[in-house]
Amino acid sequence: MGKRTTRGIRKSYAPDPADIDDDELIPVPEIKKDKDDHDFAFDSEGAPVTLNDEEDGVAVLIPTSDEEASAAEGKGPAAADEAATVKKKVRNSGAGMIQSRKGFHDIPHYPLETRIVTRVYAGPLRRYARYSALRDAMYGPESERIRIIWSLEIRWLYFPILPPRTVPENKMGIMPSPWVPPNFERDQENRATRWYNDYALRSPESQQTYRLPDGANRIPRANGGLATFVGPWDKQKQYRLVQGDGLSIAPSGLPTSDEDTKDKTPSGWIFDVGGIPLSIAWAPLVRGKSQVLAVATIPFSDQESGSIGEVNFDDKAEVKDGSVQFWEFLGEPAKEGELAQPSTKLPRLLGAMCFEWGRPKRLQFCPVPIAGYETPNSYGLLAILCGDGRARVLDIGYVPEEAGASYDFATKPVVEFGLSDDYNLEVTCLTWVNINRIALGHTDGSITLWSVYPRALLQRHSAHTTYVIDIASAYPSNPHLVASIPVGGCATLTDLSQPSSEFTYFPVPAISFQPNLLCWNEAMQGFMALYPSSTPNTTIAFLHHRFFCQARSICTGPNTLTCVSSGTTHPFILVGCADGSVFSCNALQKLFKQKGEPLRKIKLFEHEYRPIENAGDEEDTPTLPRLRGATRILQGYLPEVNDDPRSEKRKEMDRKKRLAKKKAGGKRRGRPKKNPVPEAEAAAAAAAQAEEEEDLEAELQEKLASRVVIHEPLTRVTAVAWNPNVNFSCWAACAMASGLIKIMDLGVSYNE
Repeated sequence: MGKRTTRGIRKSYAPDPADIDDDELIPVPEIKKDKDDHDFAFDSEGAPVTLNDEEDGVAVLIPTSDEEASAAEGKGPAAADEAATVKKKVRNSGAGMIQSRKGFHDIPHYPLETRIVTRVYAGPLRRYARYSALRDAMYGPESERIRIIWSLEIRWLYFPILPPRTVPENKMGIMPSPWVPPNFERDQENRATRWYNDYALRSPESQQTYRLPDGANRIPRANGGLATFVGPWDKQKQYRLVQGDGLSIAPSGLPTSDEDTKDKTPSGWIFDVGGIPLSIAWAPLVRGKSQVLAVATIPFSDQESGSIGEVNFDDKAEVKDGSVQFWEFLGEPAKEGELAQPSTKLPRLLGAMCFEWGRPKRLQFCPVPIAGYETPNSYGLLAILCGDGRARVLDIGYVPEEAGASYDFATKPVVEFGLSDDYNLEVTCLTWVNINRIALGHTDGSITLWSVYPRALLQRHSAHTTYVIDIASAYPSNPHLVASIPVGGCATLTDLSQPSSEFTYFPVPAISFQPNLLCWNEAMQGFMALYPSSTPNTTIAFLHHRFFCQARSICTGPNTLTCVSSGTTHPFILVGCADGSVFSCNALQKLFKQKGEPLRKIKLFEHEYRPIENAGDEEDTPTLPRLRGATRILQGYLPEVNDDPRSEKRKEMDRKKRLAKKKAGGKRRGRPKKNPVPEAEAAAAAAAQAEEEEDLEAELQEKLASRVVIHEPLTRVTAVAWNPNVNFSCWAACAMASGLIKIMDLGVSYNE
């Protein structure tokens, strides 16, 4: 990848904001604390106080025009004329143009002109703003914030598609959040440990579980194995995987134990969970060499369609059964200065947590480790959205390395969330806000904020009018900000510290039926989501928390998007599609793209599933298990242009128009050329150029046509997740509807 010489040459920072002098004092609400709430403070109205110590600006109380006019009434005509003149000067023109670096943050007075509809953005950031103007508007005017985002952009300058595998001490390595105070992670871990110990002391029997002797039969069971084809595209080999089996994969895609594998360095694993993995989550483990992945699976029969499109259930009573599987992966030390890499040891099934609250739909670990010991007592607090329309939190116990698979049945969780007073009101999505706070979305369009222990409903807001399909908080730097997306309506950002006044939305209403398409990008201080549009699209957009109502395109997929994930220690994103493909790119580079700069994305792999007719009718043999289908995983793709095919087609059409206009102008008069090109060579060159143009046009047409291609339902990628732990932050998990989960180490090294 060529070096870009246009960046990093000149550095200019916006000056520090001028001191604001205001004669009127700003009232500060009195904060009251509950001694049992562990420093989670709320004001007198029930709204939480801002959870981070950093302030983005200075609040100023500005009198309205009516107040100015009333103040000028008792001072004679001259004062009245002066007040009218002042009012005319500050009148909003609706343009919101950036006049200078000092004044681009001057927000026009509301309301706007009556000719402008209310659902419009007229702030300081313009659509055509690029690079330095975009950087200063989004992250300024504080010079320190501009320096941070500038240093991050330079830090990963030479990594356009995949993250670096070097430690944070390296000037090009991964980096924990620079937007939080020093020692923030250690302080959060200590607070979580104190809170967890207090909870365990005061409520020792809040969670009730018991060991299942036949627990292996309570998790979804697959009716046969998978014929899996892996390896280079021209030398693939077949392996049969049954439920619980796995392979250690080399960089070529073949197993490390294969005799044809030249480079036997392990780069990940692939294994079969025996069901459809709807959601996955990494446990927050900051110490040790093992990593744990929670997988919410449902039986394949839950999504089998009948002749009239109805879902078939073998037994209605079995719909109440649910389970979450836990898998362990061991890493091993890499070279000095590099992150941990996967080992050759196969994945181990630690066990499962079973319950009768319905199928698990979503799950998410509390982002803060609750036990900072070499041998933890718990993997963390896991929030699960169950099929009965309620959310529950479970404490996942630690499983020793020498122990076998442990199957537990939960009869009572740590805490249960849901609104029982309203008729037929269910929880639809969830997100952790901090150690002791969790936000939920509901079927009536409202979002709620809860305290885990002691259990309490803190806030409820009517953010939408329809079913909330996705919700995400801006933890750790801005945990009070919560973004939510409804089935039909506008994507919304709510400030839980001042929900009645701090509320914004993307001005274009959209319809979305796909969850797992909203996440927070800590390095870029914004949300990654499906581009809000009134027409179907396959583009992931970036919405900065300061300018949520203006989206920037980041990555476009070839088919319907199904999931997205952002790294916690880097800005790289993963995008899964319905055609089984997974893409990766550097979102920070795409945001600050310069005109004419070629940026890239890469297809990590493509998964394809084919069912087998009358699957399961054949009997198992001692050597070969019966099959339920066949899968193929292709990898080794080259980087491609990170742009929308529609934009590429429009550029090509504009180029052809300019060329046609140039030809229509006729030949240029002047002296004849000394060495004219022979007519035969000129004709051959013109034919070659025409053929190249036809190939490019056909390629663009194929890219556009791929968006409407329908694939097998079990081909799709259901969930992707970057590992949030620092030493393993280049590991990524990708779950496919066929029942396969692929763990990849995507870290790369920089070679000068």
